Amino acid sequence: MSPDSDSQEMELFRAASQTKKVAVGVILIALYAILALLPMSGFIGAAGLSSILSFAICVAPLIGIILGPWRGFGFGLIAGIVATMVSLPIGGGVYLIIPTTIVGPAVAALFTGLSLKRSTKIANSEIPGPFVTMLYLIIVIVLYEIVVYEAWWFMLPYILAAVVSLIFQIKRFEFNPNKSYLQLIPFTFLGAMLDHSMMAMGSVYLLQIPASVFGFVIFPVMLIERTIATLLGALLGFIILKVFDEEISGSLDRET
Repeated sequence: MSPDSDSQEMELFRAASQTKKVAVGVILIALYAILALLPMSGFIGAAGLSSILSFAICVAPLIGIILGPWRGFGFGLIAGIVATMVSLPIGGGVYLIIPTTIVGPAVAALFTGLSLKRSTKIANSEIPGPFVTMLYLIIVIVLYEIVVYEAWWFMLPYILAAVVSLIFQIKRFEFNPNKSYLQLIPFTFLGAMLDHSMMAMGSVYLLQIPASVFGFVIFPVMLIERTIATLLGALLGFIILKVFDEEISGSLDRET
């Protein structure tokens, strides 16, 4: 076989691989939008029955895990926009009350994707992905505490997420789809907190929810929600990785 034929076959293989990854991304967007209509709980601090927190948060970290940080960010942004559009008939939900929530899945996908490996290539250089994720979480923690320091304990799950990111950086805990899917749990927890960070910032700076509400009303509910999102997200990720095992396993190393 000639070199030109080999090159042509390689290009066709890459094109097919890219098409499969895009198809998986579209499926995740659709799943995110559908689950955005399924309420997990009410949004405390905003009026109206349409103000709900949905099961879509279970999908947000999976976009980054499956598609990687860069493609995941783009698909996550589209997912947030589509979820907003499909929720408009019921009032727009939390997406219109706190517009920063729209970019929540993009943020979750980007930083969860960056945390998959100790370093991620950008052009001709590499960045310590988990460390960058930790820095982002520290910024969120500081921005919260500046305004709502009376309920400082609300940031404890974020501090735990920052510690998890640091462990990823130090201990070489890198995601491998060929190993136990229990390893999804720390990544889905991290992604759930990253997605929630946009809601938290909007609640602080746009809605200006009082510290007492953050500390004594939202905090216990948030713990339950993030636990559910972590466990269900891992289960959903297990199913998706099983269904699309061949396409995903061959692409994770190239994406991250």
